[in-house]
Formats: sequence, C-alpha cells, structure tokens
Amino acid sequence: MALFSKKDVNILDGPILPNMIKYALPIMLTNILQLFYNSADMFVVGNFCADKNALGSVGCTGALINMILGVFIGLGAGVAVTLAQSLGAGNKERASKIVHTAFVLALILGAVVTVLGNLIAVPILHAMNTPVEFLAGSSKYVKIYFCGSIANIMYNFFAGILRSRGDTVRPLFFSMAGGIINIILNLIFVLAFGMGVEGVAIATIVSQFISATLVIIHVSKLQDECRLEFKKLGIDFSVLKQLVKVGLPAGIQGSLFSVSNMLLQTGYNSLGPVVVNANVAAMNVDGYIYNILNSFYHTCLTFCSQNFGAKRFDRVKKVVFTGCGAATVVGFTLGIFVYVFAKPLVGIFNSDPEILVYAKQRLALVALPYFLCGLMDVGSGFLRSIGYSFYALVITFLGSCVLRIVWVYTVFPIFNDVRALYVVFPISWFVTAATLIITFAVCYKREKKMLINELK
Repeated sequence: MALFSKKDVNILDGPILPNMIKYALPIMLTNILQLFYNSADMFVVGNFCADKNALGSVGCTGALINMILGVFIGLGAGVAVTLAQSLGAGNKERASKIVHTAFVLALILGAVVTVLGNLIAVPILHAMNTPVEFLAGSSKYVKIYFCGSIANIMYNFFAGILRSRGDTVRPLFFSMAGGIINIILNLIFVLAFGMGVEGVAIATIVSQFISATLVIIHVSKLQDECRLEFKKLGIDFSVLKQLVKVGLPAGIQGSLFSVSNMLLQTGYNSLGPVVVNANVAAMNVDGYIYNILNSFYHTCLTFCSQNFGAKRFDRVKKVVFTGCGAATVVGFTLGIFVYVFAKPLVGIFNSDPEILVYAKQRLALVALPYFLCGLMDVGSGFLRSIGYSFYALVITFLGSCVLRIVWVYTVFPIFNDVRALYVVFPISWFVTAATLIITFAVCYKREKKMLINELK
C-alpha cells in the first residue's frame, strides 16, 4: 500500500496535500494505537480488576504524568525542528551532532524524571484532592510508571528524528510492537496473576522499553547523516542550546497545560466518584480525536521546518493553509461522530447509565468543538517551525492555561456543575488558536523579509 511505503516522504518537493496525508497517516495511526493501548489498560482495570476503583485510580494520574513528563518530552520538538531545518538546509554535520546530542540528553532527562516523579507524584496527588478511594491505586501506578521515563523520552526523541527525515512508518511499527506486548502483559498480570493497577503499570513500561529499543536499533543502522554511532555520543553545546531554545518552551507549554488540567481534575474530584469515573470514560473516547488531530501538528511542524530551512517560502504558505483546513475538517467530522455514538463508545469503558449522562455532557461541550484544539496545535507548530517557540509558549500560557485557572476559581464555584468546567475548553481553544495563527502570520512575514534580504 503506497501510504505505508517505507520510502521517506518528499517534504521539499511534490504535491503538498498528498505528501502531507502520506506523512500524517502513520503518525495518526501511531497515536491511535498508543491511545488504544491506554484504553486497553482502562478496559482491563475497569472490567477485570477486583478493585472497583481501579479505573478511577489510573484515570486520576493522567494530568499529573503529563505535567511531569511533558516538559521533558516536549524537548523532542526541539530535536525535530532543529534536525528538520538542518536537513532542509543540507547541513549534514550539524544533523549528525543533533542525533548524538539527543541520545545523551534523553538518558539524562529520563534518569531525572524517574527520580523526580517518584519524589513528588504522591504529594501532588494529595494536593489535587484525589478521592481517598482512588489514592492508594493512583500512588502505586505513578511510582511504577515513572520508572519507564528513560524509554518514554528516548522513544519520543528518536521517533521525532525519523519523522524529521520524512519517515513516519517505522515509528508506527515500533509503537505497534510495544503496544501488542502491552496488551498481552495486561491480560497476563491482571487475569492470570490477579494484579491490579501495578500490573497495568508494569506492562506499560515494558512496552515502552521495547519500542525505544527498536527505534534506537533502526537509527543505528541508517546510512546517512542521521545514523546513530555510539562512538560519537556526546553533547555539542551549540546544538544543545538550540534544542533547548526551541524545545524547552514546547515542553513547558505542555506541562502548563497539564497544570491547568490538574486544577480541572481537582474540580472533577470535588463532584464525587461518579463524575470522576464518567470524565475518565469520556476522556478515553474524545482522546482519540486529540490524538488524530495531533498528527497534523507533527506534520505541519516538520513540513514548515524543512521548507523554511530550505527557503521554500511558496511551500510554507501552502502547508499553513492545508494544515489548518485538514485540522478543521477532520476535527469537526470526528466530533460529530463521537457525540452521535456516545452511548456505545462510553459503554466500552463503563456502562453505568448514571455515568453515561455525565459523559455525554463532556462529549457535547468538548468533543464537538475539538477542531478548535486542532487549530491551536497546528498554530503552535507553525510558530515553532520558524524559531518562535517562546511566543507559542506565552500565547498558549495566557490563552489557555491562565484562562482555565481563572475559570476554575471564579466561574466554577458559582455554578458548581461539571458543565461549567467543560465549557472552558472550547473557549480557551478559540482564543489561543486565533492568537497563534495571527502571530505566526506577522512573525513569518518578518522572517521571510529578513531571509530574502540576506540572499540579495
């Protein structure tokens, strides 16, 4: 099948839309598979664990894990952007330095996150007012989960390296291999050994190490400037500076999102276990929309970065319009589908009629307008691709994170209803997306003018 050819996508030449689709589809399927494996975790703990609170225990940890891991995994955006720009500019020596610096950086960051996560995760769960019935299970889950941080970060860095070269198919295969092992181990640990959330957590980190190992082996066998050679390992500080400049704001941005979502989780927790379980079930449904739309973020980031590095300004403009159009059409279509089929989709995770009522409230207010989140993400990617990662951070922080935090402390207490929490999502997405895209237009015009003057 042509879409899954192992031949790298030609980012600098050829028709924009077909190449973007060919590039995005494997990422889309990778994200869907990863979320499917997470859903399998939820399905197993929700249906086969003796502890009836196991589903909520795992679900309560999502925002916390993303907050701690997000800032470090976000540095992968720095790897992807700087490598794509170097490849677009034909700078092979710098591309090689980026690959080897990324490996060492991933090892260091993974070790830091393992220690940090185990030190602060449980106190944060307490601070989030995690219901007492979920607290013991959540604590077990996060402590084990963070032990896989090195593999998690390593896979994200090196999957980004392959994607910067135009290869999105192999990361899909590597993720698929790890995910299949995850499902098998879930069933073995929970059904055969009678383990609870700890069994699901162990299965997850084993699968992450498998995916990371496969991607590293593949990169070490490449025959171009992106080949990983262990004798060349080391940190090039000029490269590190650029990785941090682009990637750190992206990581902080993702982490700040998680902080605001943790505050929202605190609001869900205050409304009782039924709302918590309903929110977890609905998140597992609308999460598929996010992960599908996220493929357009990675696509726009790489296509804009390479073409900007190659000074192909005509193609950058086409990528922007194509990316925005794709995110809108796909996001709106999926939102309608998820809402229409809410009952069977939510029922996969929990068939309780009372939970379905609350879950449908989330899907109506979050899933239907999810295309706005897609526009926000691609807008952020556009800014990062031309070197304005800090601007993306500031805009997202103000337009989404601060707005959500203010909302939790002002609007929510007035209504004390879960719908008052859900409605802030589309409002923050719209404000942030509009500001990001307008800012990109202004900054891109400035950068383009400067580069054209340099060529004269």
